[in-house]
Amino acid sequence: MKIIIDRISRAWYSDRLGMLIIRFVAGLIFFLHGWDKWHNLPGTVSMFELLGFYGWVAYFITALEVIGGLALMLGVATRLFGLLFGVEMITAAIVVNAHMPRGFHGYELELLLAAVSFGLMFAGSGAFSFYALECERCGGVFCDGEACGAELN
Repeated sequence: MKIIIDRISRAWYSDRLGMLIIRFVAGLIFFLHGWDKWHNLPGTVSMFELLGFYGWVAYFITALEVIGGLALMLGVATRLFGLLFGVEMITAAIVVNAHMPRGFHGYELELLLAAVSFGLMFAGSGAFSFYALECERCGGVFCDGEACGAELN
């Protein structure tokens, strides 16, 4: 039985495909949340002001989620948007819970998205990306493969 389970797990193993799925779904979630904010921008500005932010922050977050969500889905500047989304989600978890305390169920999605975002920041775009800015071997931004000693095929 152990041999069968091992063979099945190896047949379905693909870290590259796994990264694509995680990156694409996270990008889709951010994009859709930003899209909702965009279609109700006056309400979004009011909500941010009620939470203690300046109104312009709503415009920044809306643009970040729409543009960054698309970028994550395509695999463009994944490390940058992973960092920005991670900081955004940690901030959201702290601020929203401070204004509307609901226990863990009030911010579990924000914590999950923060963890995924920071994970993408460390992992990069992966193999299936429209425009990966980092070297697949060393993760260096704009590395041409010579700086880290990677053999280019």
